[in-house]
Amino acid sequence: MDGGLALLAREEETGEVFRSQIAWGYGHEAGVDQGQRWYLTFDQGLDREGQMELARWLIDHRNGWAYAVYPLGTEVDSGQSPYDGTWARVTGVQEVGHTLAVQKIELVHPDGTTELMVETDNQGADPVTLELKYMQVRSVLLPSWSSDGRDGYTDMERRLDNYLEANAILNRILADEDRAVIHSGGFALGTYNTNNYVLRYVAGQYQTAPYVLRTNWGTYLTLLVITALAALILSAKLSKKVTQPTEELCRQTEEGRCRADGPVRELNTLAAAFNAAQDKLEGQLERERDFTRSAAHELKTPLAVLRAHAESLREDIDPRKREEYLDVVLEESDRMAALVGSLLELSRLEAGVPLNVEVLELSALAEEAFDRLALPLEQKHITRSQTLEETWLAGDGEKLREILDNLASNALRHCKPGGTIRVELKKEKGLARLTVENEGEPIPEEDLPRLWEPFWRGDKSRSRDSGGTGLGLTIVRAAVLAHGGGCGVENRPGGPAFWITLPLDT
Repeated sequence: MDGGLALLAREEETGEVFRSQIAWGYGHEAGVDQGQRWYLTFDQGLDREGQMELARWLIDHRNGWAYAVYPLGTEVDSGQSPYDGTWARVTGVQEVGHTLAVQKIELVHPDGTTELMVETDNQGADPVTLELKYMQVRSVLLPSWSSDGRDGYTDMERRLDNYLEANAILNRILADEDRAVIHSGGFALGTYNTNNYVLRYVAGQYQTAPYVLRTNWGTYLTLLVITALAALILSAKLSKKVTQPTEELCRQTEEGRCRADGPVRELNTLAAAFNAAQDKLEGQLERERDFTRSAAHELKTPLAVLRAHAESLREDIDPRKREEYLDVVLEESDRMAALVGSLLELSRLEAGVPLNVEVLELSALAEEAFDRLALPLEQKHITRSQTLEETWLAGDGEKLREILDNLASNALRHCKPGGTIRVELKKEKGLARLTVENEGEPIPEEDLPRLWEPFWRGDKSRSRDSGGTGLGLTIVRAAVLAHGGGCGVENRPGGPAFWITLPLDT
């Protein structure tokens, strides 16, 4: 049980009301019990946190049931004095009698240094300052004191709540409320004489265990022990059902594959997710290995040609042959440079390098791309047929030109001599759709999805002898995806048709 009492009294002649304090003290200027005694009050200037802060300070510094300062050399309880002559400078507002509503207490040590003990929100005119050689300060919130230095247990927060509620009861009674609200555990006793206005009242608030708990504690304790044992047994059983599959899942994870048919559904879901991620990772690694092998092969071939012709040039050969070999060296060097440039461009696109977006007219870019191929188109006697709708969109001009150049070069490379390349640009459903169709050999259906893969050449007509780096369509797809678009290829009666879509509000 823990509680608090609040006392209230009214002076018979003046009607002045006095009430008990949570924190209080007293002291003398001349020495221990010498001269006038001053009474110190704190409550009216301390809020809840202020009361707790003062109580904590007193716990840390007290010497017994209270914090006290004594004149140097004072013996207490017939023992050697623990006091070094520290005194208190107390500032406050003088109230009735010799009562001081404290505003601030400073401790002045023998070496002249000062220490702030407490500061309150008490207000008032003409404050006075006392130099108390002897002073004691107490608080009802302090736990019980023991000579061995170990404080008894006290819930200071709860004790403060009880004292505040006891004071609140007195306030309601003092206000002459018809129905004073008293919480469970509260009470008020006293008398009030209307003839001489004498009020004597005491109020209290306490907290204790309910009656049923106090009278049947043995039964409740037994139930608590049984419940705890049952919980331990049940948790051990459930833990075993979970830990064994979890340990097995960890072992399978280390081996790289997990079973998804165990007894715990959640672990099966986790195993299935792990297997899916493992498959995806293995697929990515396999594609990277294929790409590395293909890139090495594409670089190895021109290097071998370069080395063979370079070795031949070191010999004494016919000048006409020398000129021919030099042309081959230059051609293979250009091919290697184009391949390396394409590899770098693909790497930048897949790394997500930000686009330099600007507003562009796509039909003009498409026409420029095919205009740059006017001479080779004429040499192969290829006719260009185009239907281009004016289309404005936001995109990276350099990347869009690269897309169109690759599509145009691919169509030129695989269009039969004397054939026709058809170019169509139109707007549909918020997209710009560009289609490039060439009259050439149809592509096997099983090869169509793989045409966008790096270095993929499904038939002899698409070997490296036909030109290109093997990365053109891969770069097209990466650049289109970077713009938020899509791409595809299909066989038409006239030949293969490659198409891309780009959002008009990119």
